[in-house]
Amino acid sequence: MLSGRPPASSYVLIDAENIDWAVSNVVGRKPESQDRVQFDRLVSFCETNFPAPVRCVVVLNARGEQLPDVMIGFVRALKSAGCDVALLYGRPDQKVVDLGILKLLENIRTQRPGAAVVLASHDGADFADALKPMLEEKRQVAVLGLREYVSQRFRELVPSGLKILDLELNAKVFNRPLPRMLPVNVDEFDPGLFL
Repeated sequence: MLSGRPPASSYVLIDAENIDWAVSNVVGRKPESQDRVQFDRLVSFCETNFPAPVRCVVVLNARGEQLPDVMIGFVRALKSAGCDVALLYGRPDQKVVDLGILKLLENIRTQRPGAAVVLASHDGADFADALKPMLEEKRQVAVLGLREYVSQRFRELVPSGLKILDLELNAKVFNRPLPRMLPVNVDEFDPGLFL
């Protein structure tokens, strides 16, 4: 069992550090508050687009046995947005967040048959293999991120049913537009933008 609570129909696992990394790359600096994901909107998007009830879990590296003061406000904000927070720590050589997400994915696969899974991360090298068995079971599985940073390993799973959803274009989780350089499908190209 994952918890003593009733099982969810959809699990949203959020690799906050990875999402922050992609946003940093887009804006070319450490993101300001206006550039950061609005987690209440993320929860709302998932509740609207995936089978209810939805449980969102943000996995964070607390970097030790005591939560750093700088993280307390962020954790409180996540909880008030409707997210559960898995605060983990480990050895310096461990990819703590990745290991936590992999354990969650495995438990969802084995303990929550048929549950949908949404993974907010761009990191296909670490997670694509964990999503494959759920796609083979014909579960609803999606990756949520900035599409230009989504790993090729995830893209290879699209023919198996993986959906790739964009945090900005689909989920609309930012307070202001990000300065992205996105290629547009020629069928959707509006030449009027350049006149």
